[in-house]
Amino acid sequence: MNEPKKVVGLKYEPEEGLPQVVVKGSGPAAEEILRRRDASGGPPVVQDSALAAQLYRLPMDATIGPELFELVAALLAHVFSLEQRNEERSEEWTH
Repeated sequence: MNEPKKVVGLKYEPEEGLPQVVVKGSGPAAEEILRRRDASGGPPVVQDSALAAQLYRLPMDATIGPELFELVAALLAHVFSLEQRNEERSEEWTH
């Protein structure tokens, strides 16, 4: 039997410290989180089931620990590059 889909949302503000878990859900709750994210045009989604499983173990509002620094840093770098690319495309259409 397959394990239910897990979704974990992180918040990261460099001036506030480490990334922290701000939303998480499994199964139908995960699907609802993704539906709401899509409807609101929320942040990019990165699919990494191994990382999601590790982050899912953290309590809500918890910051990540040192064992996840490298993985989350790589994830954030990817997300920031996606956001920058989207902004550049948006600017191309408005000029």
